[in-house]
Amino acid sequence: MFNLILNPGKNEISFKSQGYTLAANLYVPRDFDPSNSYPAVIYSPPFNQVKEQSGAIYCHKLAEKGYVALAFDHVGYGDSEGEIRNYENANIKMESIRDGISFLGTLPFVNRDRLFGLGMCASGGYMALVATTDKRLKAIATVSGMMSNQTSYFKTMDRETVCATIATANAGRQKFYETGKVEYIDGLGMESLDLDSLDKKSAQYEGYEFYMTKRAGAETYPNYSHKSPTFMLETPMLADAQSYAPYLYTPYIGIYGEKALQDTGSLTVKFYEAASEPKELVEISGASHVSLYDINADVDRAITAIDTFFQKH
Repeated sequence: MFNLILNPGKNEISFKSQGYTLAANLYVPRDFDPSNSYPAVIYSPPFNQVKEQSGAIYCHKLAEKGYVALAFDHVGYGDSEGEIRNYENANIKMESIRDGISFLGTLPFVNRDRLFGLGMCASGGYMALVATTDKRLKAIATVSGMMSNQTSYFKTMDRETVCATIATANAGRQKFYETGKVEYIDGLGMESLDLDSLDKKSAQYEGYEFYMTKRAGAETYPNYSHKSPTFMLETPMLADAQSYAPYLYTPYIGIYGEKALQDTGSLTVKFYEAASEPKELVEISGASHVSLYDINADVDRAITAIDTFFQKH
């Protein structure tokens, strides 16, 4: 099955998942020799990111540490196939992660006994859920992980707001079924932000700066879009890794930014507290949720923690 010719660094490849061809980048160490055996990491990104954003940064740095690292566009994202674009379907994404693990397992230079997972933001929860029932992953790491969607959605909104949100999603699904056309919305709520009144240090402002400017938006990555189907929230709302934390039974390291402790960082802390052993918790001083996406000084500290943990397992 193996017929890839790889160069050190980034290699454009593809693999199959759920009947679709997924575009991917496989990063290999600088001194790569296909006759050797390497540890490998499958990376899955935040919410609606494509492989060229945070995945490129983390996988490049992991390859520099001696790993084979896989970043890919999920079904319907970026350069991958998929009729419904940018569909944040937790079940589909978790299947793609599993298929990515299977793909890595076919590579003769990948050590199956040292295969790891790295999930960021929404994919932190997805990666933990996959690892709960996929023991091919020998350890996992999450960075700025959204580990409890029950908390993120149901516990942050009252009943009326939850039901209204779901009703909007359901109406979008019904229209898609009847017409075959998908309506897209600003999934991150970036277009409606009042930037003048926002605290420049707030998570919302930093999210806007990341996704809607040259820093990491469509102007820099034209295969990225912040638009999502109206029915995107139906499955993510049910994908609650926190519920399964005691049954993870896979070594876990949770990494979050100090500045995010009052919001998303607390989700990592709570997951860590409930997770099975062995486990580690790392706070990156001075970092925020979004700075861990691409700010080198913060990413480097996260990579060091991840590498140190994976070396133990």
